[in-house]
Amino acid sequence: MNHVPLISQTAPTWRDAIIQDTPPRPRHGAARRRLAMASVRHWAAVGAITACLIFGYIGWRAWRDNPAVLAAPASSVPVREIALRTDGVLTRAWVERILNIDRRAGLMNLDLAALRDRLLQSGQIRTAVLARRFPDVLAVIIEERSPVLRTHARPEVAADNTGQDPLYVARDGFIFSGELYPDHLVESLPLLAGVTLTRDPAGHGFAPIEGMEPVTALLGTARSSAPALAKEFKVVSLARFARDGVILVRTPEVAEIAFGTRDDFYLQIARLDYILEQLRARPAGASPIHSIDLSVGSRQVPVAFDSPPVPPKPNASRPAPRATEAARPPLTFFHP
Repeated sequence: MNHVPLISQTAPTWRDAIIQDTPPRPRHGAARRRLAMASVRHWAAVGAITACLIFGYIGWRAWRDNPAVLAAPASSVPVREIALRTDGVLTRAWVERILNIDRRAGLMNLDLAALRDRLLQSGQIRTAVLARRFPDVLAVIIEERSPVLRTHARPEVAADNTGQDPLYVARDGFIFSGELYPDHLVESLPLLAGVTLTRDPAGHGFAPIEGMEPVTALLGTARSSAPALAKEFKVVSLARFARDGVILVRTPEVAEIAFGTRDDFYLQIARLDYILEQLRARPAGASPIHSIDLSVGSRQVPVAFDSPPVPPKPNASRPAPRATEAARPPLTFFHP
């Protein structure tokens, strides 16, 4: 008996060979509603992301141009404290007095640029940075100028050191009226001579003094290498600085000490210390020292002495010497 094989029901037909690109249409209403909700959720998410990007960009522009616009909720918080950080002598009470902030003013309502200008007007502050520290603290960071010399607005006042508050000269030549410096610091600063103070064309005090960098280097070297000698520096003159590059120093022991800016200050101070040690060994009543010139080099240092004037003899036939000859001090040379 012959058996005929049966055709499988899963065999491919001509319907399977047709490629159908379109998805099957939903056959009932629930499927159509689910498809519509998925489309709505998709476009809603796209719209939310786009809105976030737009408003974020607008907020960033507003914060960059005017931060106070975004701080309306914090504008009612008053300033509770001013936090100060400084490298000098100024105190928080001084800063509060200069800023003069109304305690009822909100932190975000403060004009930081205007407050910074108030601090810089004193001249004692070199740089100032003000920042808000939420919720109610104003942070102030200042860098003060360090005084190197002191002077006065009028030269005649500097001679007797009375009648006017001193002005201070910083290492960059800036002239300012300082406050809160201790008395021992003010007394240790030499007086500046040999310059004429001129008004700043911009109308802000006096014009800076040129040549303060080598003066600062000289004083710093003297204080570090010979502090006892540096304490005797009472007057620093720049009368010969522009012409000869020489800094003149006056002490109670020597009327004029000349330092050259072309030579090393440490070596010049060492020579000066040696010469003064030798001269102090002279007998009592010796002629006082008039000048020591350290600017001529290291081989020999000219030292001049003051000689007491000799009274003329009565009925002397020889004429008295001219004033220039009588005032010329005797000169000697040291070979340190």
